Amino acid sequence: MSEPYFFFRPILAEDRSWAAFDWQCATRFTTDSADLVRCFEEAGAVALTKLLPLVAPLNPAAFEQASFFENFNAKHVIFVLPFACLETPSIVAQCIALRTQGHRFGVHIDANELLHKIPIAAFDYLWIDAAFARQELSASDLEYCEGMGFHKIASSVGSHEMHGWLTDKRFEWSDSHFLTSHNPLGAKEPDLTRLKLLKLLNLVRQDGDTRAIEEIFREEPKLSYNLLRLVNSVAVGARTRISNFSQAIAILGRRQLQRWLQLLIYANNLADGNAPNPLMQIAAARGRQMELLCTALAPQSDCSELCDNAFMIGLFSLLEVLINLPMKDILAELPMPDEVTAALIARSQGGVLGQLLAAIVAGEAGNFSDAEAILGKQGISAATHAKAQLAALHWASRININEQDGAEA
Repeated sequence: MSEPYFFFRPILAEDRSWAAFDWQCATRFTTDSADLVRCFEEAGAVALTKLLPLVAPLNPAAFEQASFFENFNAKHVIFVLPFACLETPSIVAQCIALRTQGHRFGVHIDANELLHKIPIAAFDYLWIDAAFARQELSASDLEYCEGMGFHKIASSVGSHEMHGWLTDKRFEWSDSHFLTSHNPLGAKEPDLTRLKLLKLLNLVRQDGDTRAIEEIFREEPKLSYNLLRLVNSVAVGARTRISNFSQAIAILGRRQLQRWLQLLIYANNLADGNAPNPLMQIAAARGRQMELLCTALAPQSDCSELCDNAFMIGLFSLLEVLINLPMKDILAELPMPDEVTAALIARSQGGVLGQLLAAIVAGEAGNFSDAEAILGKQGISAATHAKAQLAALHWASRININEQDGAEA
């Protein structure tokens, strides 16, 4: 039997910052615990969990293996169990014992009468479908959850409006897929500031004169400031902080500089305020995952160019949401290679890179079977896929343009 594909997705805090990562596959509560252990170890998940924990549905059969939980640091994974497991006293007892060792457990709730049956000594988290919470849980139910100290995690959050409701009801965490759709309450007009940055990016991509590029930055000091903050927010191999645009070019080179400009397009403080833009990190993770998955494809004539295009496709795949323009209109401002344009406009007809993007989007949406079918067709193994996701999320987790000081490079 082939190894299952696992999918990792950001979980948001109330302010929409990343708080944890969802970790599951198509079989959810029936996944073999040995597959969880293998995925965690082979994909190098420890590095990511040192930043933020994983939230994973767990097959109750795992409690029959005395050594299963020894494979995980108590701080690294929150295991969620189906409610039916509460009918097995031995499982509840083990949860209570493991909690004394620092492990954390959640339970999946799909009926409001179940709330009062949850042993407080065994569980920390409630995993609840957002629509169910809104339609079935009363104000007193939610007050009970809060009073008992349960942390609420909302799944299947379908819209920005739903996330707002959940925030009002003090759900601590929620899934993040709704961020990739248009916000009806957001800006109605195209974002001209970002379109201007796209034109600058095109100048850099076409290897325009450095002096001409520097002149644009001198005319736009806020743009220059934001670029330097972004460049200094993650390690780029420099031992000293990058303090001016000329230095950024010298240290990064045109190729890496182009990548930071691509990321900068997503910065909220290009226009108003300094609020974090969580869409940036999702786009960055898409781009990095696309780039890493390219190395698993059949040999290409120019792998470097293919990977560069893959990164650009993943990163730019959310520009419609960001700029509030159709993708065709956006690409008119930023001429791209044909395969990039094809993948961004019509994923399913966009060649191999369009297929990779379709797989990533399907995984984010919870359409795991569709994603598995695409990945399998492209010859990308479950292990390669998991490793690429974790590496991409780790990279994107460290990008925070709103850190005043940034991370030392």
